[in-house]
Amino acid sequence: MPLEPDWAICDYEIDRKLSQLQAALPLTYGGTSEAIKFSELGSKLIASSKVTPKPLDLTDKFKDATSLELKHKFETRAWEKHLHQIFDESKPDVLVKNAKELLDQYFKSLPNKPDRSLQYSEDESPIDFLHQAILNYATAIKYKPKDPVLHLQLGMALEERYFAEDAYGLIKESESFGKAAGSNVKARESSKSEECDAICKLHGVDPSSDPLSLQLQAIDKEYHSLVASGNSGADHVQSLFAWKSKQAMQEGAAAQKAEDETAPLGQAYLKYMDALSLDDSKAVYHFHVGRLLVIQGDYESAVRRLEAALAWNPQHQMSRFYLGLALALQKDGPGVRMKEALDYLLECLELVLTKRTEQALKPAQTNRTNTLHAEGDVQNNIHFLRGFIALAKIISSNTTQLKDTMSATDIFHTACLLATLQLPTVSRGDMYKQLEWVLLESHACLLQILSANQKGNEKLIVSRCEKLSALIGCCTIPQNSQLLSLQEKTCQQLVSIQPCNSYSLYLLGVAQLTQYENSAPGEMAETFLESCKQSFKVSIDLEGMPSVGEPPQLLKEEKWWQDKVKVEEEKVKAAAKKSEQPAIKTPAGAGRVAAAARGRGAAAGKGAARGAPAVRGSPAARGARGGAAVKPAAVPAKGSAVKPAAKAAAGAKGPAEKATTGRECKPAGGNDKPATPESKAVDSASINQAAPVPSNAPLNRKSHHAQLGLARALSKTPDTHPEAQKYYSQVLTMAPEVHDAYIEMAEMLTKSDPMGAVDVYSKLPVVENPSFDDAFIFGEIIRLLMKGEKFDDSRLAPNLIRMGKIMGLAYIEKYVETLDSKMKTDLCKQVYAGVNNKDVNNPDLAAFFKFKCWI
Repeated sequence: MPLEPDWAICDYEIDRKLSQLQAALPLTYGGTSEAIKFSELGSKLIASSKVTPKPLDLTDKFKDATSLELKHKFETRAWEKHLHQIFDESKPDVLVKNAKELLDQYFKSLPNKPDRSLQYSEDESPIDFLHQAILNYATAIKYKPKDPVLHLQLGMALEERYFAEDAYGLIKESESFGKAAGSNVKARESSKSEECDAICKLHGVDPSSDPLSLQLQAIDKEYHSLVASGNSGADHVQSLFAWKSKQAMQEGAAAQKAEDETAPLGQAYLKYMDALSLDDSKAVYHFHVGRLLVIQGDYESAVRRLEAALAWNPQHQMSRFYLGLALALQKDGPGVRMKEALDYLLECLELVLTKRTEQALKPAQTNRTNTLHAEGDVQNNIHFLRGFIALAKIISSNTTQLKDTMSATDIFHTACLLATLQLPTVSRGDMYKQLEWVLLESHACLLQILSANQKGNEKLIVSRCEKLSALIGCCTIPQNSQLLSLQEKTCQQLVSIQPCNSYSLYLLGVAQLTQYENSAPGEMAETFLESCKQSFKVSIDLEGMPSVGEPPQLLKEEKWWQDKVKVEEEKVKAAAKKSEQPAIKTPAGAGRVAAAARGRGAAAGKGAARGAPAVRGSPAARGARGGAAVKPAAVPAKGSAVKPAAKAAAGAKGPAEKATTGRECKPAGGNDKPATPESKAVDSASINQAAPVPSNAPLNRKSHHAQLGLARALSKTPDTHPEAQKYYSQVLTMAPEVHDAYIEMAEMLTKSDPMGAVDVYSKLPVVENPSFDDAFIFGEIIRLLMKGEKFDDSRLAPNLIRMGKIMGLAYIEKYVETLDSKMKTDLCKQVYAGVNNKDVNNPDLAAFFKFKCWI
């Protein structure tokens, strides 16, 4: 949710220092604005950042695209017939007028914040007004079916319905929309998910709990199985895989809904196609079809359709931007059209920054614009931010070829800031997840740019790695291979810089364990499991030791570290080989020329050199206070690292059997042996040479997190369960308040030793006011004792009483009935009296006990 106006703590000394600093704005086409005081930047923002766009002249560039073939059948569909519900008016002009008035009421009634529960009179909520507008447009089409403008207006209203549900959380069950698709189409579309679930279960994957990556692997396995057997159903399974895999794309569920005739977004696409089929000479119809193709992820088709839009109207600005975005997002990138895509995206960047700057300087209550999402809402269009990232990637990968552009770093920062401003204003739907993708991708690219010049930036890289790792762990995006790979690489980079930091190794272990849980059983999964065990063990061994020094031996044994060392060795060898080549004589005066060239390069101002520059499109000084990033807590989200998945036990080994020697973080220079010629050879030790450990080096803190992570890793294979129990016991001693340790340890024992599981649960300290987490453990104790018919166990009655106090007598009624049937009346009386905080002999309970025949 957006922060309230008085959220910040005023620190006038910091404000005074900030206001005196010099600030400049990075400009879209290169360079910066004039440097002025930060306190004066807001009043001169628009004047100092005014940039003349440099659009390409597209006249006759796409003239051949006007003959683009359209394969679409114009028809009145079943869902559209259910929208013909206006019976007292038959004039299309009047119906359209009514629809526009209803849209005005829709905009006025929208909540200021997403997910806010507002009270509306009956049929006067925003979604009611929008639905009535849709009915009016649909009825107007009934009486004037060949008017493409009406089809376009209905499509935009349907798309707005999707946006209202997704961005504002405005959902209302509508009878007409429930019947909209027709039974056959609805059943066919809804069955896709059921078919995918059935295939997953066939291959041992639980669709309700296992991650998306394992589900896709199961469907892929089924496809290859059908292909190998020559079954004709392979094509259908392939289509299911394509449909399901869109959940892992940045488009997410929006891509699925844009193809689904039962969803408002898919219906909007069909109406845009209807409008285009009626009049293919209008750029706006081609544009909306192309835009929806981008949402679907069909970038190649979108490029052709957007080229047709520009063929009819070369000045259509939004078509230019979406064409640039579609070119950049193609599988192989823009290719030879890189410069063209760059120009389109730069033009859009300037447009958005100018609009956002104007909005930021207006009073907050006037910022809302009554613009449909499909009409080009600058503030809420996620594709603008995705376009910025695509633009920055093009610039960062072609720094020597491209000039007169804003730096990639500044564009990534801009995308991050705008996504951060927008994230609290939308509900947690498809757009929210896409904004999270923007943040993750931007920060990952910024980290990559920073890592290219690692020397002197180690502390900043470490801080960014930790925060990016925390951001990935907190996001709502479904786990997929791209996200998990980013998490693992971020943690590997963190460990590479500080290999003796216990917390960094713990984060790496968590990332590797998550990779294991999301991998199909096999060699790769076993590699992840062994690596995470090693990372957790090194993290435990380093607790209480200096956080700087040489990499521990056990860390060097991990595959990713060995691969990293090999790459570094190759670089060193290549550099040594290059230095051995005979030097080329330099003509007289060349040194002076080189010096001049260096001087010119340093003077070119393509962006602010120090710190992050002020970003256009946001309040100039308001975000200065309280904007410091907070170091993420070391404690992970509850249960974040454990998602049970079926794994093969074969090949799993107990790493605890290895000797612990070599895992210590020793200072460099500890070897007393004299140097030999062989020791001068290029090897991993020379690459990772570390300075002696200073006497005041910070020590790694002791924590239960690495022990808990190692216990979870060891619990994945049956032969290492005893060792896992040892580490779980250590966690219970170090942090008795951690419920996960009790639950996970007891689950290992439930089948083989139920009473042992009860003993584990019973170790939980009972506090004065138990929580619902405590109640879960109390309930497990009761369930296991009752299942084993241990009615005389001294732990049964106290836990029944605790459960009754937390959850109510109704929750334990079935257990009391079982005890009653076993003639355990004294125990029943003890429980009822304890729940009511009374003595068993209390006269107030005597009548009830007599009624129950307990006395």
